[in-house]
Amino acid sequence: MLILAVETSGDVCSVAVRDDDGLLAERAFRHRMHLSERLIGDVEAVLTDAETDLRSIEALAVGIGPGSFTGLRVGVATVKIWAHLLDNPVAGISSLEAVAFEYSGLEGALIVALIRNRPDSVHMQTFRAVATAVEPLGGPAVIPVPDIADRLAAESGITVLCGDGLERHRDVIAPRMPAGVLFGRTDSPRASVIAAIASRRICSGQTDDPISLTPMYVAPPPIGPPSKRLP
Repeated sequence: MLILAVETSGDVCSVAVRDDDGLLAERAFRHRMHLSERLIGDVEAVLTDAETDLRSIEALAVGIGPGSFTGLRVGVATVKIWAHLLDNPVAGISSLEAVAFEYSGLEGALIVALIRNRPDSVHMQTFRAVATAVEPLGGPAVIPVPDIADRLAAESGITVLCGDGLERHRDVIAPRMPAGVLFGRTDSPRASVIAAIASRRICSGQTDDPISLTPMYVAPPPIGPPSKRLP
């Protein structure tokens, strides 16, 4: 099955193509507030790298966040349109799960995925590594950075912190962590991982309705009150 995956939840976006044997091509880029203008071009470039085209794609996957309000809206809307036009199955994948999934081989470990939010907080979700997957231990939440250690104080065993939220706030997080906590990769969610998770789900019949598929907004966008009109 040939899958096209799109991940647009953060500053660094990515697109990827994979088949049953693994990853064929992937590109990552900083959209610099021009995602809607450049996403199609980057998808076309990845399809060319994979020596295929959009008409040959058999399934679609998209990171649904949490993350950037505008980025998620653009990515999810684009994939929904393609799923409708191509009549392809689609799977929406949590961007936090994609971050944690890379540690699924650490059987029994607690995986703490951190994604950038506002300057003083992160999107956080904990997972348990089980066989070749990760199982959520509760839903995602927006957590003030100094509170992360308190959330993990009662945990024992192997704990891995990972994600681009760790990169931004390592200087605050690291001194507060108990001994034995491991620090993993600080990458943004990757389309190649989104595609890998989606491949399993779609093959087992777990697909999403492209009409009702929506981004995962854990915190509302930072929209201030309307400006007052001058008399």
